[in-house]
Amino acid sequence: MLPILAACLAGCGGAEPAKPPGDTLTVYLSMPLHGVAARAAGDVAAGARLALADAHGRVDGRQIRLVELDSAKPGEETWDPSAVEANAKQAAADADAIAYIGELDKGASAISVPVTNDAGILQVSPLDGLTSLTRDEPGTPLTNGPARYYPSGTRTFQRLVPTDYDQAAALIAWVRDRGARRIALLQDERLSGRELSSQAHYVAARMGIEVVDVEEAHGDPTNYPALARRVAMTSPDAVIYTGVGDRDAADLLAAVRRAMPAVPLFGGSSLATSWPRPADLPAVSVVSPVLPAAQDGPRSRLVIRRIDRGSQGQAGPEALYGYEAMEFVIDAIRAAGHDAERAAVVRAAMTAGARRSVIGRYGTDGRGDVSTTRFGGYRLDGRRQVFTGVREPPAGAIKRP
Repeated sequence: MLPILAACLAGCGGAEPAKPPGDTLTVYLSMPLHGVAARAAGDVAAGARLALADAHGRVDGRQIRLVELDSAKPGEETWDPSAVEANAKQAAADADAIAYIGELDKGASAISVPVTNDAGILQVSPLDGLTSLTRDEPGTPLTNGPARYYPSGTRTFQRLVPTDYDQAAALIAWVRDRGARRIALLQDERLSGRELSSQAHYVAARMGIEVVDVEEAHGDPTNYPALARRVAMTSPDAVIYTGVGDRDAADLLAAVRRAMPAVPLFGGSSLATSWPRPADLPAVSVVSPVLPAAQDGPRSRLVIRRIDRGSQGQAGPEALYGYEAMEFVIDAIRAAGHDAERAAVVRAAMTAGARRSVIGRYGTDGRGDVSTTRFGGYRLDGRRQVFTGVREPPAGAIKRP
């Protein structure tokens, strides 16, 4: 039987030893079990469990225990900051903790990384592309750089997806390829929406695309028709929405479609991974760092087939990122040697190198980023999602900060 423990939210402070004692090491998994990301989170968790099962729950004679925590609150659409902080503190307070897999949603890692870093615990995020976690955000003051997330002075965070800067560049390039030269940006009130909008604005200027309007949609759908009319008055060639795909997003984009029936709509990865999508969501072209399993070869397809989601059907490709996150942790523990000290695991994980994995071949740069910049392009139309091809930032056109 797998050494997996599902734990409830808890948190406590206090300094902890850097070296977990005993023969059991604990890996924490922080994922939202409620809201629009719950389906993707379930797939990520299933992938992590399968990777641990494939390792027989052990690394060089040490038992690996998986503790799963909820990063959302019932009734909420996305992750909750207090829940994320509590999860990180629970891991930091556990002397057996050796790694932390999380967070799933963009921006949530900004809450947990300072806590796990202070405790010297490796953190691996399957899908958080928040740029400032690893590098300076373009177009913002240098005080917003990544150093504030690492109180220990040592990088302990590794993501498995490209940054939101890369996502913004892929989005703007796609819009440009469709003939747009004037765009409007719509964002929601969340950190992830504002951050992706800001970087899309910066990239657009670099690529000669005029941003004619930037609007933030607040949680009152009665205001959306007026907002859409304001955007329409600026005559954009395309509209990019950078928020999550909740009920409000459907109302907002429907209002935009009514105001500008011929203007194409685009969206970011938060819209692509949200579920369930409202059936009346208008047609939107979106990018996501998650590509169909068929893009990554036979092993990837096999992993997806092996994950049994019961009545929910086949797991989504997000499961591959959970699988690779656990494999990444297991490989770091193995490379650290028999003692598996936290510092040794971090050193092994943060050493630049190349990996062949279920999410394809990629390199790590030693400061938390991956070498790949590819994204999947999808067409959303109501609840249908169709893969339309790989989208990437234009080669050499946008220099990463």
